[in-house]
Amino acid sequence: MSRDPAPGARGPEAGSEPRPGTERPPMSAVLFDLDGTLVDSEPAYWASDRAFLAGWGIEYGEELNASMVGRGSAEFLGDLERLFPASPLHALPLDERARRKDEAYLAYARTRVKPFPGVIAFARTLAARGLPLAVASGSTPLVIDRTLETTGLAELFPVRVSASEVPRGKPEPDVFLEAARRLGVEPALCLVVEDSRLGVAGARAAGMRCVSLPPPGAESDIRYTADLVVAGGAAAFDPDVVLTAFAFSAPTRPSPNARPPVPPRGA
Repeated sequence: MSRDPAPGARGPEAGSEPRPGTERPPMSAVLFDLDGTLVDSEPAYWASDRAFLAGWGIEYGEELNASMVGRGSAEFLGDLERLFPASPLHALPLDERARRKDEAYLAYARTRVKPFPGVIAFARTLAARGLPLAVASGSTPLVIDRTLETTGLAELFPVRVSASEVPRGKPEPDVFLEAARRLGVEPALCLVVEDSRLGVAGARAAGMRCVSLPPPGAESDIRYTADLVVAGGAAAFDPDVVLTAFAFSAPTRPSPNARPPVPPRGA
């Protein structure tokens, strides 16, 4: 029996909607990207990065910023070093560069970054049903923790994984696989919610299902192809659409592969 596609969403092919729960098991955990997915932070990141990097002789334009969305801090800074080798920024140790970048962002974003209401409503509904949730982000542990605290979301996401805690950032699957391991849920039973093409690729590489949130106008970009594509991105996220599109069932017991969380670097 077929159904009409839900408004504002489509499946892997234009005009289609996935039929989870019929051919695949229900989702037992949900992993959320942070920036651009849970919180509207991408404009603040661009503004703070542009100002911070200008002080080091790096012109950080819109096109370059778009190519960096979803990159972990180490990959971001490594790309800048290759693109702007003459900048004195690269004389600093990597950890120091990351620290200064984070401090510039946090100072700028303190009163500017707000959660996306629809995505947060979805997360709260899942939590009330007993599904484990995690943040899997390219941001550093400091930025993840501070952002969740200042937006009032800390208690909703006790499990958080930064790309700096795993060998490779997005588009590799490491950050998602580590989040699943910490939750004690098999990767195939995890749903990822992502706004970046790198994150969508990472979810696919992890063997997880994915809801992608492309920026307005990018819905037809094949790099955002996922089990469900939300037209208009996180700002247009309708929790009822996603709750209808997928089946969810809280895990009855932890995966035998579950292990304690990996402590943050420097702990």
